[in-house]
Amino acid sequence: MRVRFDDQILVIQRLGGISRYFVELIREFTANPELGVQPQLGWRWTRNVHAVEAGLGVPLRIPGGSRGRVLRWANRAAEGRQPQARLAHPTYYGARLPRRPMPPIVVTVYDMMPELFPDLFPRGNPHLHKLEYVRRAALVLCISGSTRSDLVRVYGSVDAPTVVTHLGVSQRFAPGAPRPLWCPDRYILFVGNRGGYKDFRVAIEAFAELAPRHPDTSLVVLGGGAFTADEAALISRWGLRDEIIQRQASEEELPGAYGAAAAFVFPSRYEGFGLPTLEAMACGIPTVLADSSSHPEVAGNAALYFPPGDSNTLAAQVSRILSDDALARSLSEKAITRAAQFTWRRTAMATGVAYRSVAGTE
Repeated sequence: MRVRFDDQILVIQRLGGISRYFVELIREFTANPELGVQPQLGWRWTRNVHAVEAGLGVPLRIPGGSRGRVLRWANRAAEGRQPQARLAHPTYYGARLPRRPMPPIVVTVYDMMPELFPDLFPRGNPHLHKLEYVRRAALVLCISGSTRSDLVRVYGSVDAPTVVTHLGVSQRFAPGAPRPLWCPDRYILFVGNRGGYKDFRVAIEAFAELAPRHPDTSLVVLGGGAFTADEAALISRWGLRDEIIQRQASEEELPGAYGAAAAFVFPSRYEGFGLPTLEAMACGIPTVLADSSSHPEVAGNAALYFPPGDSNTLAAQVSRILSDDALARSLSEKAITRAAQFTWRRTAMATGVAYRSVAGTE
């Protein structure tokens, strides 16, 4: 069956979990025709690194804040006439759905963060038309059971069937990847954005407690841009400017940066799924997570946990890993086994089954 994927997230997001999800899904469907899904792409031009690397689009560099809109116009202009798809699977909820007749809609809900934590989004809900999409959907996919529970809690009953299709992890995330030259000898790793609900402050405070007991250990922060003035001030207040290091790792360097870490920490108080957790575990890194939202669903008993916001317990859990080689090895082995349960092939298989449940087969 043909399933059409629009270009929304591929012209908005340069890197990120949502665009990676769709690129991996499309790649699996294309490489495995026995799954019975023929992707129909609604774009030629993209600014998305994942799509370009997968050969699913061509970069078109446009300066200015309106580049996403311009890319969408360029894609509409370049689009030829295509066969009617059996289903439409929008990649985001930014554009209003057209009023004209269209194939049945499949919507993926990634999280309910703007609805649950509106104070973190003073400019309004960035998911814009998500409720409209869910109401018109023939099928709603949720990337975790936690997200599905939140969806029902916020919206009430949903008319369309709701199906959980967990995310996967690329095979390049595995033990033994080359260690980047810039990595310190021993470090704890934090990956991704740091604002608001990500609770990076908790990681700083936990590391400040750890540092005197483990003076040979640094905190490496990957991605998220340079430290903000507030973050830099807090780091300086704790006297940790030389011990907390921010880097922008390339996609090629990322597996090695995970694999060389002594521990991975993810204090985020809310995640729809949490791809960094899965990537770290696939690389065999002992992991410490906030005991909230989807974290236990993803990591199971392969990680240590702490109450969200509790920097003292986070510090204690990381100290256990740094001080106990047997515990670190056990968590590493469990992490690799656990991560192996989450593959993009399984995501694609579950998604294909869900598609057929509402569209039938050709």
